[in-house]
Amino acid sequence: MALARAEGIDCVGTVNSVVDATAQLNSCKPDVVILDWQMPDTDGVEGIGRIKALDPSIAVILISGHAAPGLERLATSAGAAAVLPKESSIADIVSAVRRCASGEILTSAKSASAGRSQVSLTQRETEVLWLLARGKDAPRIASELFLSVHTVRSYVKDLRLKFSAASQLEVVARARQQGLLPS
Repeated sequence: MALARAEGIDCVGTVNSVVDATAQLNSCKPDVVILDWQMPDTDGVEGIGRIKALDPSIAVILISGHAAPGLERLATSAGAAAVLPKESSIADIVSAVRRCASGEILTSAKSASAGRSQVSLTQRETEVLWLLARGKDAPRIASELFLSVHTVRSYVKDLRLKFSAASQLEVVARARQQGLLPS
């Protein structure tokens, strides 16, 4: 309601799940989506990936009540334009919506990690990594991301190479060490 009252911002819809959000993207055509980290059907990082896969031009702002280390970096690698704490004022959220709608990226994770040696992941690799960390196997990941099992296994192989890991478990452990996954 507060966003709808802000001058120059039209709130085109609200939903309670990522599935509902992705279903409405074509009819609503939003410039910006505000996504909670904790959704009933998935987490915010996976939600960012699903939204960006359907329309890469949408700016996604992740709102989180958790200060998990690496969350901003993880959200940024999934395609978030901003990560805001839930305690943010309405004025801060409105400002972020306006800035992200104009194309600004408000996350500091990329610049903060630039000085360290870090594995660079694509958006899809980030999604696969996140699902691996949640204990999903290749068939379940394939089902959730609408990919073939062969394609998922190819992504897992690429992740193992990028992390110089002998197993999927080692990939997840090394990603956590680098701050790409919350501990």
